[in-house]
Amino acid sequence: MTAQHIHVGGRRVDIEKAAFWIKDYFDQTANREAAALGKGPVYAYPAYDRLATGSGPNELNDGDLLAPLVLNAGPSLKAVYSLQSVRPALERSLAEIPTNLTLHTAVEKGTHTKLLGDLVSVLDPFGALPGVQLTTLVKVLHRKRPLLIPLFDDNVRRCYWTREPTAGYPMTRVRNRRDAEFFPLLAGFIDADLERQREDTVLASHAPADTTLLRVFDVVAWRLGRGDAGRWRRTAVQRAAGK
Repeated sequence: MTAQHIHVGGRRVDIEKAAFWIKDYFDQTANREAAALGKGPVYAYPAYDRLATGSGPNELNDGDLLAPLVLNAGPSLKAVYSLQSVRPALERSLAEIPTNLTLHTAVEKGTHTKLLGDLVSVLDPFGALPGVQLTTLVKVLHRKRPLLIPLFDDNVRRCYWTREPTAGYPMTRVRNRRDAEFFPLLAGFIDADLERQREDTVLASHAPADTTLLRVFDVVAWRLGRGDAGRWRRTAVQRAAGK
């Protein structure tokens, strides 16, 4: 990590701006006020992170399958039926993973490839799970193992993946690559970024204490990937005033 920037794959952002994004996203009072007023952006904390479904750490009930809705990742009705069909397989894979296992520990032990690969292998080959893509599946699973399973969407992909080899970007397009191969590879690069830059002390301090580093890092990647480097969200006072 440099003194001024946070690097996410092939992109970077000023530390000050990244810290602002994090404090802004995890401001539950501001999010609830914005929702009540119907004005300004409304972010998914704590709606996603603290969604009460009543299930255990190795269980996926119907509420868990609907969790991606609050992160704008579906699922569609077709996807719900698809997820229900593979629920036993997903629960068996979760049962093999200690609840306190971190991504970094798994990477160090060389077990993340199998553990993460087994979880998302229900998506392979392409189209095996109608209506469900990697984005939706990992947003179901992240809540069950938030220390291990990174979140993923197109914005995260833009930070790490390019169609042609590009300096600074660790991944390029590989046709017909299975999700069970792609996702553990991506997770390894995310872990490398976190360890190399020690975001745990720089970024996590700006989020609630019960928020994992992977969740915090995803917020920065999400904002970077969608091109928010020049955007700053309005304050709660401005939102209340309708500005």
